[in-house]
Amino acid sequence: MRKWILAAAFFLMSLCFGENLSAGNFGVFGGANFHTYHPKDLGVETLTQWNAGLVYKCNLPLGFQIHPTLMYSVKEATGPVAPLDLSVGYLELMASVQWGVDLILFRPYLEVSPFIGYGLNRWSGDKTVWNAMNRLDYGVGLGGGLQIWRFQVAARYNWNFPQLCQADFNGVTLSLTYFFGTKKK
Repeated sequence: MRKWILAAAFFLMSLCFGENLSAGNFGVFGGANFHTYHPKDLGVETLTQWNAGLVYKCNLPLGFQIHPTLMYSVKEATGPVAPLDLSVGYLELMASVQWGVDLILFRPYLEVSPFIGYGLNRWSGDKTVWNAMNRLDYGVGLGGGLQIWRFQVAARYNWNFPQLCQADFNGVTLSLTYFFGTKKK
């Protein structure tokens, strides 16, 4: 499975490399993952984990951009089977499609981000749940953000489609991206 994910990552990255490689549109990002947990009679609790990765920006006409992304993301599970302390590290491949208007000093944008990932390790939690869970993860994220100079601040809600041991990994991702030597076309 890992070979397929890596092959797909290299394929998506190669789609944008032709003309844009000399533009220096590579970037790094990091951020936080949030989702709420609703234990009975305890109110609402927010679970927080982190993410980091590499991104490549491919400029397209009419304000569109494609951002192939390779991300390591730690997610914390909730659900009837998964205990509160199940944290799983995923390697994810994402292909964000952004649309925004360049307003010279900044660029607000909206994005759709389909992703696929594979659970590489567990940070905490019951080993029997980890051994029984489906480690393949896929879904879509919807969000938006603001680009100022070489920085992008983004917020996205992620929906995970498979039932991962009846656990809920849906939630909000906030991230800050820095692009190295970005040039305009």
